[in-house]
Amino acid sequence: MQRHILHLRIDAFPVAVEQLRNSAFRHRPVVICSRHSPRSPILSASPEARAEGVFAGQPLTQALKRCRALIILPPDEQLYQRAAAAVAGVLGRYSPLVETGRWGRFFVDMSGTSRLFGGIQKSASQMRCAVQDAARLTGTLGIGSNKLVSGVAARVITRQNDLCTVPWGSEASFLAPLRVRLLPMVRSKTEQALLSEFNIRRNHQLAGISVTQLAAVFGRLGPVLHRQARGIDDTPVLPPGTKPFVLEEHTLQEDSNDEHLLTGTLYRLTERACFRMRQQAALPHTVWLHLRYADGVDITRRLKLKAPTVIDPLLFRILEPFYLKSNFRRQRIRYLSLTFTDLEFSPAQLNLFSEPGEQRKEASLVKALDMLRQKYGDRAVLFGRTEDA
Repeated sequence: MQRHILHLRIDAFPVAVEQLRNSAFRHRPVVICSRHSPRSPILSASPEARAEGVFAGQPLTQALKRCRALIILPPDEQLYQRAAAAVAGVLGRYSPLVETGRWGRFFVDMSGTSRLFGGIQKSASQMRCAVQDAARLTGTLGIGSNKLVSGVAARVITRQNDLCTVPWGSEASFLAPLRVRLLPMVRSKTEQALLSEFNIRRNHQLAGISVTQLAAVFGRLGPVLHRQARGIDDTPVLPPGTKPFVLEEHTLQEDSNDEHLLTGTLYRLTERACFRMRQQAALPHTVWLHLRYADGVDITRRLKLKAPTVIDPLLFRILEPFYLKSNFRRQRIRYLSLTFTDLEFSPAQLNLFSEPGEQRKEASLVKALDMLRQKYGDRAVLFGRTEDA
């Protein structure tokens, strides 16, 4: 049986959702950005903002220089998750296999559904109308034999509500004239720089290079690039599980390699995350550290916690050496984030602060600080090392 994968791509999904919430933002240059630093990156930009030269990933200071009338909205993850769930619910009427990607990206496995809804193009048209009626959101649609091809097909369309179908067997010829940057594995600046260095700009050029040669340059990524350039992708459509997480992030006002400033920032992120997890009665089992350097290189490291805790000083004693080991590059840092996953939620009657001895003193201190901050604000009481963070 031939696979039929449909990809719905809603352009600037967070902005589109915000415009639904407030009609005053429609047809205006709007961006989603955390304003905790003037150099915070733009997370999403409306078509009107992009027409002014503003784009996702651009520092906020540059965006404001290009568009004085820019409307800046803080991200509301819960709102976007509810909107994505609403769209996925509509798509779920047509197939049990719906995968929700990052901000307005949806994959639907329609293999074997032709007897229920007719041809794949007819089904796609029905799904598009259903999403528009139920969620008032529009997007581009791509149809292909796998997730890679359908995703690229939806990206090459310029007009909303358009549909691009790639017939089965023509995957390689469809991708051949397109830019290599459209491939999912060519996203980081490292891969883009290497491909540019070898003057590889189109997929047919990449597909014409042997796997051995690509592996010599890109390592384990070489065979994957070779397969993607030919339109080969066996990745299944998997409905995502609902996995809660806690994210704290910070963009420095100036790129820095000052260890005092950086560890102070790390402590501040730990402090804020622990406060949020204590409010939720949650214990983290995994921590993800993300560092972005001034030259655009990103490093992500994972740490499994042997003894989960939400007491700031205790957790920081684990995270500080982990950070120092992860930060091995001689480059200034621009951005840091901590993401806590694999959360374990304790019943309300259990006490998270049941550690004996010295740990109990730390827990009592943190509990007292929580009471002060809840009454007088987040920055009512600060540790000295976090003053500049």
